[in-house]
Amino acid sequence: MRLTVKSWIVQWRTVQVLLFLYFSGRSLGQIRYSVLEELEEGTSVGNVAVDLKVDNAKLYNRNFRIAYETSIQYFGINIKNGILFIKHKIDRDHLCASSTSCLINLEAVMDNPLEVYRIQIEILDINDNSPYFFSSENTVAVSEYTRPGTHFPLEGAFDKDEGENALLSYHLSSNDFFALKHQISDGKSYSLELLLLKALDREHQPVHRLTLTATDGGTPKRSGTTQITIQVRDANDNPPVFDHSVYKVKMLENTPLGSLVIKLNATDLDEGENGDLVYSFSNLTLSVAKQLFIIDQNSGEIRIQGVLDFEKSNMFEIRVQAKDRGLLELTGRCNVIVEIVDVNDNSPEIKVTSFSNPVQEDALPGLVIALLTVTDKDSGMNGKVSCEVPLSLPFQIEARFENYYALVLKKPLDREVAADYNVTIFATDGGSPPLSAVKTIVILVTDVNDNPPTFLEIPYIVSIVENNVPWSPIFQISALDPDLNENAEVKYSIIESTEGVPVSSIFSVQSDTGQIFALLSFDYEHNQVYSLRIKARDSGSPSLSSTTEITLFIQDQNDNHPMILTPFPSHGSSASEVVSLSSNVGYLVAKIRAMDADSGYNAWLSYEFKEPTNADPFRIGLYTGEIRTVRSLKETDEGRKTLIILVKDHGNPSLSATVTMNVLLEKSNQEKILDYRHVQNNDNYLTDLNVYLIISIASILAIFLLFIFVYTILRYQKARTEAKMSRKTEVCPDTAGKWSYTQSQQYYLYLCGESKGNRMLKSQSSHYAWNNENHTTPTGDLLQLHNGENDVMKATEVRKVYKYDYLQVSLSAVRWACVYVYPFQTSAPS
Repeated sequence: MRLTVKSWIVQWRTVQVLLFLYFSGRSLGQIRYSVLEELEEGTSVGNVAVDLKVDNAKLYNRNFRIAYETSIQYFGINIKNGILFIKHKIDRDHLCASSTSCLINLEAVMDNPLEVYRIQIEILDINDNSPYFFSSENTVAVSEYTRPGTHFPLEGAFDKDEGENALLSYHLSSNDFFALKHQISDGKSYSLELLLLKALDREHQPVHRLTLTATDGGTPKRSGTTQITIQVRDANDNPPVFDHSVYKVKMLENTPLGSLVIKLNATDLDEGENGDLVYSFSNLTLSVAKQLFIIDQNSGEIRIQGVLDFEKSNMFEIRVQAKDRGLLELTGRCNVIVEIVDVNDNSPEIKVTSFSNPVQEDALPGLVIALLTVTDKDSGMNGKVSCEVPLSLPFQIEARFENYYALVLKKPLDREVAADYNVTIFATDGGSPPLSAVKTIVILVTDVNDNPPTFLEIPYIVSIVENNVPWSPIFQISALDPDLNENAEVKYSIIESTEGVPVSSIFSVQSDTGQIFALLSFDYEHNQVYSLRIKARDSGSPSLSSTTEITLFIQDQNDNHPMILTPFPSHGSSASEVVSLSSNVGYLVAKIRAMDADSGYNAWLSYEFKEPTNADPFRIGLYTGEIRTVRSLKETDEGRKTLIILVKDHGNPSLSATVTMNVLLEKSNQEKILDYRHVQNNDNYLTDLNVYLIISIASILAIFLLFIFVYTILRYQKARTEAKMSRKTEVCPDTAGKWSYTQSQQYYLYLCGESKGNRMLKSQSSHYAWNNENHTTPTGDLLQLHNGENDVMKATEVRKVYKYDYLQVSLSAVRWACVYVYPFQTSAPS
């Protein structure tokens, strides 16, 4: 019969659990089951997989597991079918003692994705304990003078069960003198007394034997008995009486030791020892209450002698008795209910139940990184906890359900900004003052290839001296990648040009270091500038890359000797000039022309006599090469002068060439000179023809001057208009403060500048060809570089000279620029 009733209770509880889950449990992410205590091991409690709506096959793949809060694992899970079963037999009376409700909390955790569910299992009490009395036999002394209607307190029975199973009713065996009376409060019996119905007669019957039976309210009912022996005696016929049968007191759990709980007062109408009372705890008072409280046997004061803890027990029932000191001692009894009031004396506890670490830096916001359980043993507002993390972090706390929180990614991560985070979690309760707990977890951020290599300079401007050794390193580029490991391993390569000579035939780059090698020896006179593009690619997947451009300027070396031009047809030849002895001082004897294939100072030529002492009466212009007389020639001078002219450049070291010129002195014909110079002087020499000729010349000169004036005005207006539309150009002298000249048939254009940005300037080089008959007339176009209206550009560095058709210069937002024009055949420097 007991098993049948138990099965019916299980079925009814199952229906209740299913209804509860349907209406509320699933919306909270929580499952609740009810199970009877003392069930056999292996008994099924419920199917977790069905209630969570998870396929049984996925339980193993998602690493389904149960986390326990109790030291004993009372339940197990069948991973194949999701059935939750009893693993150890449960004794509710041992597990939850006198608590009205008995709950076991479990956590069901699944990965991929990470999910946590709370499982509450209510342990239902069964009537497995019979009521029992602490004493199997009680003796009560009653004076024969005791009046009918007198009450005699009795000790009641105790039942370890709860609820209806612990609700006791009492029955006294049939007799003529005594009846049973008891009071019930809050479903419990607090006062049990014998009521004397009629006067006793010790001489007629000195002893009465009664049986007291206690029966619980369970199904089936259980009972316990004790024997009561009534001894009829004389005297002391008034028992002690308390002011109240039940006292209720509230105490804070942090009340200091020795504090007064209550002072009891019982009165006895007797006198002397029959009215002198002694207070004590009855046998029905639990041992835990006796450890926490103490009573003064004389004054009836109950004080605290142990530490109260609301979290262990929030209520104590103390049964107190007062006995007189009479020969036939009488006893009065009362109950003291002590309610423990919670104070905020427990800080929250943070427990990380699941943690996904590390986190990739490309993780999307909303990713659950960790699951937390935050609990507080206090109750009410003292146990209500709020959880948060600093706002400056890219994480936030989201409440899932009661006491469960998720640490969620709030915004995207960047490992290059922060490779790890110390996330401090703050949990604060609602008490006054509030208590808090702190827990720090370290979150590592793993790298993804999200940064391309970055060159230190864009573009690179490099200079190298010509005549370098082939296969020699000329420059090293470097690109940085803030990623890690293979994502930061940079490889370099040359980007081939689609036009012209392949770049790989001129340059080579070492893929690991970025060292650039020249595969051939450069010749400034052949090519003055090279341009190549380099790609830097990391080893990530997918790989990222970036490019840069390198402009290589070839610097000139003084590797070309001066070359003698006209009037000498070939190097090492000599020429002759005839000079009349009648030539004036400063007479131009000859002009030595030379050129140098180099540029700059390396092509700046100077002329001098190799043997100056033998050159009299001639001198040569240092920079013009003009040989002139320095005095009047005399017949005593040598008729033949051999002049050795040394032409050298200003390079370091200087290179030179020599040429020999023979000067023949011719004697003058005095007669012819006198006949020519002494013409008849006639005052009337001016004729009409001469007058007309003078007038014609003056008219032509006036027209020419008028034309020049008009042309000058027009050019001035045009120049002002062009100045507003273009930038002003400054022509700069060289560092020596002079114009540099050499005997050449070309003008070279020098560009200098400091730049920002990335711009390519293409210009046709300016060529000035010299007419052999009239070398003072240049032909060709000269490039003028403007950089804005009224903005005079400064020279900072002479870049290079370009003699080929197209010049390509890499500039970056030119800040200063100037143009140097070096003609190679003119007069002396000014």
